[in-house]
Amino acid sequence: MKFGRRAFLQFAAGAVGGTLLSPLPWKLVDDASIWSQNWSWRPSPERGPVTRKASVCTLCDGGCGIQVRLVNKNRAISVEGNPRHPVNEGGICPLGAAGAQFLYAPYRISQPMKQSKKRGDATGFKPISWDEAVGELQKKLSNLRKAETPHTVAAITGHAHNSMQDLWQQFFTAYGSQNLFTMPSHRDSLQGAGLLALGREAPFAFDLEHASFILSFGADLVEGWGSPGRMQTLFGKWNASEAEGAAVKLVQVASRCSMTAAKADRWIPVRPGSEAALALGMAHVMVKEKLYDASFMQDHVFGFEDWTDTRGKPRQGFKSFLMAAENSLEAASQQTGLEAPRIVDLAREFAAQNHAVAVWGGSGGNLPENTYHDLVFFALNVLKGNLKPGGMLSLAATVPLGELPQIRGDETARKGLAQKSADQIGDEKPSLTGRNLYAFLSLVAQAPPYPIEILMIHEANPAYGLAGKQTFEKAVERVGWMVSFSSYMDETALLADIILPNHAALERLDDVIGLPGSPLAYYAVAAPVLPPRLNTRHTGDVLLQLARSMGGSVGEALPWKSHEEFLQERVKGLAAAEGGAVFEESPSDWGKVKVGSTPHRNYTDGAGLWKKLSAGHCWYDAPRDPLQEIRSASGKIELAFQTLDSKGWAVEKDELYLPRFALQAPSGDPKEYPLLLLPYRMSSLSYGYHPNPPFMTKTVWDFVLKGKESFVELHPGTAQSMGLKEGDRIILKTPGGEATVRVHLFPGARPEAVYMPLGLGRKGYDAYIGGKGANVNSLLDVQGDPLSGQGIAWSARAQLKRLG
Repeated sequence: MKFGRRAFLQFAAGAVGGTLLSPLPWKLVDDASIWSQNWSWRPSPERGPVTRKASVCTLCDGGCGIQVRLVNKNRAISVEGNPRHPVNEGGICPLGAAGAQFLYAPYRISQPMKQSKKRGDATGFKPISWDEAVGELQKKLSNLRKAETPHTVAAITGHAHNSMQDLWQQFFTAYGSQNLFTMPSHRDSLQGAGLLALGREAPFAFDLEHASFILSFGADLVEGWGSPGRMQTLFGKWNASEAEGAAVKLVQVASRCSMTAAKADRWIPVRPGSEAALALGMAHVMVKEKLYDASFMQDHVFGFEDWTDTRGKPRQGFKSFLMAAENSLEAASQQTGLEAPRIVDLAREFAAQNHAVAVWGGSGGNLPENTYHDLVFFALNVLKGNLKPGGMLSLAATVPLGELPQIRGDETARKGLAQKSADQIGDEKPSLTGRNLYAFLSLVAQAPPYPIEILMIHEANPAYGLAGKQTFEKAVERVGWMVSFSSYMDETALLADIILPNHAALERLDDVIGLPGSPLAYYAVAAPVLPPRLNTRHTGDVLLQLARSMGGSVGEALPWKSHEEFLQERVKGLAAAEGGAVFEESPSDWGKVKVGSTPHRNYTDGAGLWKKLSAGHCWYDAPRDPLQEIRSASGKIELAFQTLDSKGWAVEKDELYLPRFALQAPSGDPKEYPLLLLPYRMSSLSYGYHPNPPFMTKTVWDFVLKGKESFVELHPGTAQSMGLKEGDRIILKTPGGEATVRVHLFPGARPEAVYMPLGLGRKGYDAYIGGKGANVNSLLDVQGDPLSGQGIAWSARAQLKRLG
């Protein structure tokens, strides 16, 4: 399976990749404008002056600056990247560019709705007033507190990078329930890895702005890894540096030739799921040939050498573990399918570069990954010395926002909080970090420790976006009453008993806390560009109204009159903290901010800072020295994870303390299901909470989606052995379900795998979105991570059967 030189690889991806990385929207914008004349709901703005209003995009966690073009200041006609914003410098991803379509979409929910028929029947929703809707929810919540069962209330949110998550947590703690969950993401396992290695429950961050050699283990840097706008900007600069003779080299390790692999200097195809095995093999070479930073390892790392645990038992260190037979170069070669000399050459190349960094994240960020594998990639960076001050790797910086009021809590809340959360019942190992949504849903669906009387869903669509979504659907059947705060009639909203619709993204006030994958501290306010068009309310205001209605300690814990006042108080605390500034320089200066930099403070108080943030600027602060952020038991970076002992784990085998290759094979008989189904993502398909608007769907290749049928990628040799050809209709079956799809022959696929895109197969919304393709989430196999216990879903065993 060889493609030859990079020029040939770029031929396949250049048409899309080259224009995508431009700071201006593509020609497809013009094409989509022509096609969209057929959409009956297309807004036709009246003639008038065109103005631009700056804000920050919240359609993902990327924190990109945007400008919305308005006609007569009351009709949004397009969304563009803000050229003055340092994160994306005028670039914009397809989802951001299509953002205005969410404002005018016919599948928006225009007012509160209540189900009058069987749950899931779209014809049963009847409009009700906001007073009725909030009043009914408030009455049910109050009655559960009177019955001293507040712990039977649960919520699932889709936000981890803004203050709404903190507001939800404040409400639930004051109310008396521990059952607040967020949708799974790679952040979950990264926080677990950060806790084990550094004693800090925070994800890792990468200084890609100053890297000269980037070794990517499955991270789809072009397709939207981390902050899409940041990555687009960096790719543009890397291309410019190549033209100037100071090229940044990118090497992509992945089983599939993705857009990132096609745009890389080199693609290294490995067996599915074996990226961590390659990293471990490289670490073996670096240690054996003494290519690691020995002084750094000696001074700042615990567990590299053999060690003794708190019970006095001698333990194997990471160094001797790497030299064991199971971690030999030959073992890595067998696991990855790469020749041993190729692994050696890559290890030497990585070790020789002054500013080399390893990045990873193959799930697209929408699922936790194997925590042991996160730690293997981390360990490779540790061997390189990348956690030195000014190095390539650190922990994500915290933003010192104003603290929330201390919760007094009444006796009812204390009793509720004394109950274990519904994901922690049983004999399972204690969770490393946070709540486990999959464990919660599994228990509720099968044998709940107590009934869940109310389940609230905010900015999340688990009935579509959760891998193994059948577990959610079964759990909902046992929930007493379900509340959706969705702006859209999505798959989860269809299952609700009552819907309290949120404002659309460009209509509401929100904030963004941190940039995924970036070492800088970052904060931005997403100011609304237009007033709400429909009879909707900000979910934050609804929570505050509920707290006021319940009064007592719940009302005291949420004292703000509005969500805007809540955010202003947080910004006031940020202004009072030391350090940081509003970024008003040239965007090109963003990359000059390093550890030890002192931004020039350019505001005097919270009101001044709020005014600048509301105008589309962002607050930032320099990265922290990672060695000063360590809170581990040893006070050092730990490659032998003593935190497992403090968490109550009874660890017997030495290897369980160490970064290791621990691939979990998906369920199913390999004879019955001979292939591996692997999901992949595209920049032109939205796979999260927001669906693909028609604008984006028109940019999808017709060998990915044609009409209502989606395609899977299959290696030509595999297809020939099965008697399949281009375009054949097949049934793809896994132990979790089946789907009818068509075949696309793709030499960039592994022979043992079949690849299916994320983002298709929606069932709600309208005719322009629903019913297009198949949803890969319904086919994937969800397993428990061996360390964190979080659900991971990297693949499923599959069989193909030709139709007709």
